[in-house]
Amino acid sequence: MAKETMRLDRFLVLSGACKSRTDAKKCLHDHCVYVNDRPVSSAELQVHPLEDTIEVNGRTYRYVANRYFLLNKPKGVVSATKDRISETVLSLIPEADAKEYFPVGRLDKDTEGLLLITNDGELAHCITSPRHEIKKTYFVRITGVLQKAEEARLNKGISFEEFTSKSAEYKFLREDSEESECLLTITEGKFHEVKRLFHAVGHEVLYLKRISIGGLVLPEEMKPGEYREYTLEQLNEAIFTVD
Repeated sequence: MAKETMRLDRFLVLSGACKSRTDAKKCLHDHCVYVNDRPVSSAELQVHPLEDTIEVNGRTYRYVANRYFLLNKPKGVVSATKDRISETVLSLIPEADAKEYFPVGRLDKDTEGLLLITNDGELAHCITSPRHEIKKTYFVRITGVLQKAEEARLNKGISFEEFTSKSAEYKFLREDSEESECLLTITEGKFHEVKRLFHAVGHEVLYLKRISIGGLVLPEEMKPGEYREYTLEQLNEAIFTVD
């Protein structure tokens, strides 16, 4: 790795020095970038990410192989790297090049909440693999009130054509004949799983938001579309540490 090179503008984005390649080119144009104490202006310059000393506005930046972003996914955005019709979650994070980064799992287009974006395939596999049974908790608003028999079916697991769901945990926050609200926790991430679970027992999901993965909780102050970067150590401690 130490002998491999990359374009300078790509390094500036991956290291966190710039938010995008457009931002990197502006820094280069403004003569803010130095490589081994020499000013440079070419975005195409090949640099050694682990050997060269690269400074932007007097600050030295290091190559970061993997980066991790927690996004509060807004409604109407698809969990994909590219889409011909709709805006994607990658478009909301300028630092995350869609050629290298991807969402960990997915949230439906009309679902909001916690979504991780990374270029670390190993971490993504650990989070999404059924073997690890990482809990995902959702705030759900449904039609009507869940009856005892319906609760029992959710507790037992519901059989669909391609899989049988595992027992779901839920805590009701508000119950009303028109609509009710609850926290639902599952360990799987099947396609439209939450909506299908409630539909199977006679209720429709009116609103859905993921609020946690393992012990990683969506910060309450984060607005839809906002994101923040985490370290691998922070994610490992939050997601995989069991109390």
